[in-house]
Amino acid sequence: MYNKYKLKKIINLINQNKDVSFSGTGLIIYENLHSLPIESLINNNLIESDIIEDNDIAEQLLLINKKNCIYHDGFHLLNKNINLTHLSYYFSTPINKTFKPKLERGSRYRTAFYGSLLNDVLCTVIIGYSYEPIFFVKGKELSLDEF
Repeated sequence: MYNKYKLKKIINLINQNKDVSFSGTGLIIYENLHSLPIESLINNNLIESDIIEDNDIAEQLLLINKKNCIYHDGFHLLNKNINLTHLSYYFSTPINKTFKPKLERGSRYRTAFYGSLLNDVLCTVIIGYSYEPIFFVKGKELSLDEF
């Protein structure tokens, strides 16, 4: 399992400190990286070793997810210990014919929804400038308070 308290603290820090330059973000909390349908969007990972401290993770994600940062696109990855391991990844999730997300939501929402259904994904999270964080656990949508 994973540390929900640590994840919730990081998400809360990001949500409380986002400003008008925040582009929004998507996060994947994973069990096994090698089975995920991901591909890096940048030439290097930008992280020399895992970032493990809550405040440091929130700070890094707030910094990289500014509209003027060329690395803001894609999903960012945290392992089951809720350590930030990878930045800016394309997440190519299969569409599930049984479980469907809400209509009239964007690509990041659908990717996080479908991605949460994958075996080695423990949870996905999206945070926007204009909306509160949304957690997905095996297709179930949860607010920050419900998580």
